[in-house]
Amino acid sequence: MRLTLFSFLCFFSFHSFCFSQTEFIEVNSSILKETRQIKLQLPRNYSSSKKEYPVIIVLDGDYLFEPFAGNADYLSYWEIIPESIVVGINQAGYRMEDGNTDPDNELPVSTGADFFEFIGFEVLKYIDENYRTTPFTIIAGLDYMANFSNFYLLKENPLFNGYINLSPDTTSKLPERLKKKLDKIDTKVWYYLATSEYDIPELKTKAKELDSYLSICNNPNFNYQYEIIEDADHFSFVADAIPKSLLSIFSTYGPISDLEYESKFLEAKSPANTLEDKYLTIQELYAIEIPIRIVDFLKTAEAIEEKELWDDYQNLSRLARKQSSNTVLHNYFQGRYFEKIGQPKRAIKEYQAAYGLDSAGYLNSDVLLGKADELKRTYGY
Repeated sequence: MRLTLFSFLCFFSFHSFCFSQTEFIEVNSSILKETRQIKLQLPRNYSSSKKEYPVIIVLDGDYLFEPFAGNADYLSYWEIIPESIVVGINQAGYRMEDGNTDPDNELPVSTGADFFEFIGFEVLKYIDENYRTTPFTIIAGLDYMANFSNFYLLKENPLFNGYINLSPDTTSKLPERLKKKLDKIDTKVWYYLATSEYDIPELKTKAKELDSYLSICNNPNFNYQYEIIEDADHFSFVADAIPKSLLSIFSTYGPISDLEYESKFLEAKSPANTLEDKYLTIQELYAIEIPIRIVDFLKTAEAIEEKELWDDYQNLSRLARKQSSNTVLHNYFQGRYFEKIGQPKRAIKEYQAAYGLDSAGYLNSDVLLGKADELKRTYGY
């Protein structure tokens, strides 16, 4: 894939000072034999970090890119989903040709086959070669192009990890093909399907039919969610479905949710081990390594307190010392352990040892010193 010299220079001069703003790349495609425009949004702190990021490919980028880019930026700002590189493929004037399928075998043909290869061999390759990316990729589309996105899942080695299908205009053979593929797939796949209460009747019927096939897939590698957005039509439901789709695919990534807390942490023999497992799973699923969030340390401590699993405070303290040694966390957890097993003198020493360390949420060295003083008064030291 080649970029014109003009667009290449404009891209890099603009990139040098922009944060979460749209960049435009004019692509001279050797496959399509024409110039296409790509929109691209990098994470806010891309230029000042060395991190790698998932990639979200948005079909119909001439109108779907901005809502996806905005939601990705907002949700990642609050660490609910990971920061991501969002790429929109502008298809204005090309859409029908891009999604062209053979009427008999219902697979991409002619201009559709070219567009299929354009994304796989030119767009993704360019993004991977020029930006810091993880192997985790998502593709999203609406109706006609949502149907098209599924062809990447039918490949022997699916090109994407996540698929966002918004009211897909599915071809007749697609549901059964997907079911057969997903029953046997040996890699993790995330699939989000949505329609709306007042969707175009034909498309709503197709979405329900597709769900009837996918919902009975019992492969543990297949992570699936289907939603009918209420009080919305074919166009307005997209605004609700986009954040829901991102939250669904990245459900494991975010801070401990209330459901996760109730179903996993309160049921665990060791909430501390459950916390460590959560972050190892994030790394395994999304190819992203992140430090344990302070809020998750504190949430895990709540589970230990609620279950009175005082020995687990030692596990949590060791994890905090490894992950957040500059904060008061490991001393606080160790202090709580000694306090609860009836060794107040050792608890006092731990609380006092936190003096000068960084705060962690509502905990700081003053709070811990206050706890030490309270124990002194209680036990007459």
